[in-house]
Amino acid sequence: MMNQQVMPVSHATDGINAMRNVILDSQHLLKKSTDSIEDIVSDICGLQYDPYPAIHLNQYIMLWNRKKNFTPQELDIAAYQDFKVVETWAFKRNMFLIPKDEYALYKHATKGIVRWGSSDESWLAAGDSPEIQAAEKQLKESLIKFDGLTANQIWENLNLAYEWDQYRREHDQSYNLPVFRAFYRLVRRGDLLTCGRNPGTFREPVYILKEKVGFSDWTNDSIDEKQAIKRIVEKLIASFGVTDPVHIAHISGFKTADILPIFEALASERKIIQLPYKIGRKYYYVHSSKMQMLNEKTAEDCGEVRLISPMDTIVRDKAWLATFFDYSFSFEYFKKKGMKWPLSILVGNQFVGYLDCKMDWRTRKFIIKERNIFNPDLHADKGIDAAIEELAAFHDAKEIVQSV
Repeated sequence: MMNQQVMPVSHATDGINAMRNVILDSQHLLKKSTDSIEDIVSDICGLQYDPYPAIHLNQYIMLWNRKKNFTPQELDIAAYQDFKVVETWAFKRNMFLIPKDEYALYKHATKGIVRWGSSDESWLAAGDSPEIQAAEKQLKESLIKFDGLTANQIWENLNLAYEWDQYRREHDQSYNLPVFRAFYRLVRRGDLLTCGRNPGTFREPVYILKEKVGFSDWTNDSIDEKQAIKRIVEKLIASFGVTDPVHIAHISGFKTADILPIFEALASERKIIQLPYKIGRKYYYVHSSKMQMLNEKTAEDCGEVRLISPMDTIVRDKAWLATFFDYSFSFEYFKKKGMKWPLSILVGNQFVGYLDCKMDWRTRKFIIKERNIFNPDLHADKGIDAAIEELAAFHDAKEIVQSV
């Protein structure tokens, strides 16, 4: 049995600094990467799709922070033309972009995640019937001749635009036709893939049948669900470098009770290593591939600046974030007026504050609504100013406006 001990005070600063570097390196945040989009997305276990349009959507900001010289067009090409990464529902039943080569793995691993009272697997099973199956077949046959349609275009082509409008806009359940339910099922199951997103505030999706872009049916893949979950949990551990079961459960939507035996199995296989001391009140684990970096002397702080989206995976678990970075923030996602979109300011391996900003796409002005830096020595930091200028350029802004 391992002796319980807390990290010695004399080693606390060096130890935490080393762990921060391992975490940030695992997340491609220590230095910007020249790797391909699909490799980066694989390493960090996906990009959460988020539609809030204060600035470029979350998935673009996540890659801007990680990939050298990244442009939004690169992700659009990778996702909607080359299909090297694809949209699907994954962790917590939220939409993510994941590598095509890992599509079946993610679908098998996440199909049983329960949220909003059901899982994708149970939701699909509950709505299954001969009537719905016939509607699915008919809808697929109707779409085979098209290379990409929005939902509205689908119903216009099927002469069901009025019925769709009554159902979607007027919420008239008498128009909840079997073909509409079939459409949602095809999208959720992955038979209809997103092959584009139209310009506009919320980037309306364009759909195409998976067969038309060379996707096989993931349900025919022989991956065992338990093995798929184990592989995804190990990938998540590697993506953070230093973590624990509660953190992984919070990020993924898997139950902590289901993750605990996976951690035990991975530890017995020496794929992950339990640290011999507690940090706070917990033991944490390090992926074996990160141990060498953890044991090295703390690298000199490069001072590079990242502006982290509030939907970025690295800041989603506030307790874990506070443990390793002594930092936290809050915001009200569904606030109708005055909603903030705080970009956490990461300088080297320290979070030093946050920036609330907005892109006015009509005037091409990048607006700084609030700049809150905790360390007075960094109030006039040129690196932070340069990062803001780079972010504004990423949005093709003509000028930066300070409203603070």
